[in-house]
Amino acid sequence: MVDPGEQLKLGKGAAFVKSQLKRMRQKDETWEADFRALPKPIMQTATHYVGMVLSQPDGFLLAHSEISQSPTVNDLATLLAHAMKRPLVEGQHRPSRILLRKNPKWKSLLSALTDIGVQVDLVGELPIVDLEFNEFLAHMNEARSAGAIKPSKEQGKVEKTFPAIAQWVRGYGHIEIGDQEDFGFIARALDYGGLVFEDDKPRTLAESTAALEAALARWFENEGIEIEK
Repeated sequence: MVDPGEQLKLGKGAAFVKSQLKRMRQKDETWEADFRALPKPIMQTATHYVGMVLSQPDGFLLAHSEISQSPTVNDLATLLAHAMKRPLVEGQHRPSRILLRKNPKWKSLLSALTDIGVQVDLVGELPIVDLEFNEFLAHMNEARSAGAIKPSKEQGKVEKTFPAIAQWVRGYGHIEIGDQEDFGFIARALDYGGLVFEDDKPRTLAESTAALEAALARWFENEGIEIEK
């Protein structure tokens, strides 16, 4: 059973107050909302996440936040409430529809959004968020790139060799490969909710990447998501 995490906080003291949000004007508008893991510097112990709410099809950024722990349902509720109450563009309003990535942690928020008249669809892809997040990372990488080691021509082909892994680490989660105390040699793929795939049979880097590529290719196929070649 998947741990749903902390419970949704509503009303006094919370950002998401249904009575307030329901009184806002509603626009025939679709939003995408999600949290994405940020690259972790070597000396940083915890993974940080960036949350974004964007409108379709224009990609206007309505709300943005960075947190220093795995996002909870209350982090998402706060992010959406800020997008409605004090959006970065336009005046306060609620959308008619919100697209969220499938995640059991969001379950208690779905009914709260329905209560304020917002339709929620759970999807496998959020193209506007993907684009904005990639641009955000590009700006971060530009700031960090001074003195960075450039891959060789052969090393640069790794994303073509392992397209499923490449797509996974760009926007769906991260992988772990190597010897772990008390577990031995492990290959894992994790998303923002936790473990997705684990294999303790590989004994080399090549075997591990092959196993992860096959497993993640199946995951994308099951989710109906096309792998970029």
